[in-house]
Amino acid sequence: MKKNNFFLEIYNEFFHCITWPKWEDLQIITMIISFLSMILSIFLYGVDGFFIFLIKKLFSL
Repeated sequence: MKKNNFFLEIYNEFFHCITWPKWEDLQIITMIISFLSMILSIFLYGVDGFFIFLIKKLFSL
């Protein structure tokens, strides 16, 4: 395969075949992912704290 043909196919695929999301959709999805990431991090912090508490209680006997 020739290099020129390869790059031409990449260009055609990138600009003519891919459907890009709209800017508003990207903003909404980014906000949802940020919110869910914060919720997950708070949940995992709580689970970690619970296990630390449980391990301290088990080994302090």
